[in-house]
Amino acid sequence: MPPKPKVTKEQIESAALELVRAGGEAALTAKALAARLGCSTQPVFWHFRTMEELRGAVFGRSLAVFGGALRRAVPGVSPYLAVGLNYIRFAAEEPALFRLLFMSDFGKTDMVGAKVEMDYILSVIEESDRVTGAAAQALYREMWLFSHGIAAMVATGTASFSESEVRRMLGDVHRALINELERNDSEK
Repeated sequence: MPPKPKVTKEQIESAALELVRAGGEAALTAKALAARLGCSTQPVFWHFRTMEELRGAVFGRSLAVFGGALRRAVPGVSPYLAVGLNYIRFAAEEPALFRLLFMSDFGKTDMVGAKVEMDYILSVIEESDRVTGAAAQALYREMWLFSHGIAAMVATGTASFSESEVRRMLGDVHRALINELERNDSEK
């Protein structure tokens, strides 16, 4: 019977996530991971058959970090505005994870099609704006695309915005979309 590995799967996943946080997705190699853990590559491949399997675990952990960040309360703003602010803040605070999740094919997932955190965000829209069904989904999609543009610029360092600027921009677009939804609803 082979000896039990001294490096746990949990330790490998945590170290892999930290490698990605520090150096982006390209930093995640078996050799770099083994060096960070102070071991050979054998424990990595004991717990994960392939690097692709490990990448899947890192992607899942990254999504969990993102989900936690998205749900943070922001004092003085509606829960829905908090979602947008938190999305952009995540891009600023965790640029490598943001790029991994939303600007790469690391997880082999269509992030728009996957509707990441959509159920949570739709529940916030329904509670905050009293918008439901297809209208809530349209609001979610259009606000997400707008927020993503800002977040992508922040994550790549191509633009910088103050929180008050972001609050104003998100608020302006949100109000315009709500007004358009109400106008379309009244024309029916």
